[in-house]
Formats: sequence, C-alpha cells, structure tokens
Amino acid sequence: MLPRSLGYTALALAGFLITTPATGVAQRAPAQAPVLTAFSISGGTDTVSDSEPSIALVHTIVGTRPTEYRVSHRADFAGSRWEAYSGTLALRDWYDRSGPACNAIPSSHRVTLYLQVRATLGEEVRVVDGQRQLVPARVESNVLRATVCAHPVNKSPIELQD
Repeated sequence: MLPRSLGYTALALAGFLITTPATGVAQRAPAQAPVLTAFSISGGTDTVSDSEPSIALVHTIVGTRPTEYRVSHRADFAGSRWEAYSGTLALRDWYDRSGPACNAIPSSHRVTLYLQVRATLGEEVRVVDGQRQLVPARVESNVLRATVCAHPVNKSPIELQD
C-alpha cells in the first residue's frame, strides 16, 4: 500500500490493488472483460478429414480468464449452450455437410465455426418476480470465426480433384 502522505492514486492492472489518498483503503482493481484475439480450427490447418472425431479450437484471449464458452455453426449462436471453459477446447460432432464445396470439389465441405467466451466479473442486482436478487455479472467477449475445408477420410483436396 502506498503511504497517504505521498498524495498518489495508484491504479494497477486487473487483480492488483487500488489505493486512493482520500480513504487510504485498498480495493481490487476492476477486472478486464475477456477479449478473443485469435481463433483457428486445429491450429490453423487448411483441411481436416471429415471423419476426425473432434477438432481443436485453438484460441488466444487477453483480459480475465473466461468461465464459459460457446461455439456454433451460426453467427447468432441459435441453439448453442454455454459450456464450462477450460484452456484447451475441442469440439466433437463438428462436421457440417451443409457448407459449400471447397475449391469446387463436391465431396468436400467448408466448415465455419463461431467462438465466444464469457467471464463472471462479480455480482449484480436484478429484479426477478418482483424480488431483488444478487446474480453473477457475466461479460461476453467478441465473436471470432474460423473456417476449414473438411474432406473425406484419407483423401487430400488434391487427390479429390483427380
């Protein structure tokens, strides 16, 4: 804690302390919402076999560590659920046959996924059924999109063109 006699107001990054000269009381600095800065499917590869049981959702985040994530084939996330977040994300049942063909190859399909994370940053008061309740305050990140070409097992896009 800084001495009050110095007349400082110290502001540090999330998780550190703020000391104000008026009170001299240390408080937690406000946390920064999570921000997705990068997202790729299976480490940024161009193609994946459509028979892969799961794919890696490689991503980079700045700010507060997320508590939940959601992923969808749709930009509006219709029908997707929030899941508990772990640093390594993988998606099962990822293949979507409705995407356009890759490079005019009819047996391959472009698969696009959207990723979003959120964090719980304290609590907020909400009125539910006329009663005030304290609920977790969740902050959602931006949404990033990644696309990969899914091709039949044991065939690369070049072999499919022959």
